[in-house]
Amino acid sequence: MQNNTVLQKLVCLNGGETDIGYAENNMWFSENPNYAGFVAELKDSVQNNDVRGSILIATDREIIWASGSRSVDKSGDTVTPMSTYEIGSLTKMHTAAIVFQLIDEGKLSLTDRVSTYLPAYTKANGITIFDLLHMRSGIVDFANDCETFFRNDEALLDAFDNGEITDDVFLELLYALDLVFEPGSKMQYCNTNYVLLAMIIEKITKKSYRENVRKRIFEPLGMDCSSATTFGDVTSVPEGKGGYLMEYQIARGAGDIHSNVLDLLKFNRAFFNAQIVSPAGKAGMLDFVDGYGCGWKASQGYADLVFHGGETNSYYCLNYTFHASDPEKRCYFLMLTCCNEDEDDEENEEETAAAENEDAEESEEEEEFNQYQLIYDLCKKYLQ
Repeated sequence: MQNNTVLQKLVCLNGGETDIGYAENNMWFSENPNYAGFVAELKDSVQNNDVRGSILIATDREIIWASGSRSVDKSGDTVTPMSTYEIGSLTKMHTAAIVFQLIDEGKLSLTDRVSTYLPAYTKANGITIFDLLHMRSGIVDFANDCETFFRNDEALLDAFDNGEITDDVFLELLYALDLVFEPGSKMQYCNTNYVLLAMIIEKITKKSYRENVRKRIFEPLGMDCSSATTFGDVTSVPEGKGGYLMEYQIARGAGDIHSNVLDLLKFNRAFFNAQIVSPAGKAGMLDFVDGYGCGWKASQGYADLVFHGGETNSYYCLNYTFHASDPEKRCYFLMLTCCNEDEDDEENEEETAAAENEDAEESEEEEEFNQYQLIYDLCKKYLQ
């Protein structure tokens, strides 16, 4: 029954065309002969390697591949493309999209100063909305440098881990911290930037971040399995010791959204076809400064490849778009997993993700198996 439901959803995303085959073990694929070689290698790779989680590869019109393997849902069954995950920093592209919607509505400007919306933040020192979006603020990262942000205070750190930090406490801590560099002088990844953007969205709209995402993105795009600032609705089961993210409320705008590969494809298609933001908004989000746009990063090794990673305690997710500016060749690769066991911070995780290693020569020494690199390399071989 579940397989039939997945197939129905894939057919809808395939323009109503039914040329989607099933290779058992939760693997669906295009029967278009143009993809035969790609599909054959994907089947072999997913079947014969420890590839875990949900994968979706598609164009703007066709589904090329969809699968769920080895990890399990709360039902005890193997995950499918319908399974939901914590998507971590893939949240940021949703937040940026709402910011650019507000810009189109004349309610916000890239040159607006953060202090306009947070007047008590006297150390903001001219930080603009542009700086927040492009990771150029100089603000301390509450997630990747939590010891500094929370003063290495055990009680505060425990409260953070348990999701008990309120907005008032968060802002009080933020306002007392000095900036780590002059705003606009360089790019340094910082989750705090996007939390502040979520708070600014709430101030302007007088609605919660959750309501904004639901009304402005999820409902218009039919992202029925996605949620923001919600606990308990993720269907995939974490495989590591990290469990589920508890600090989802204070992480809103930066890493709180839950979704699946089917819904994220809807977002990607709408974004790159300027349906969820205006053409000017899309251009603004893909305006890369030192490699970072607004919720998207630019590949340093391949032209027209944009991507972003996402990570929480137990989840690791990838979202890549090949040939981003060419609607005839554009392809999307999404991979969501619940087996993140790396203890490195999110910034370093993203720096070592597949696309960031694209120029590296393969080592002659035996390396630990990397499922993300395996699937990314196949996408690069056939799509780039």
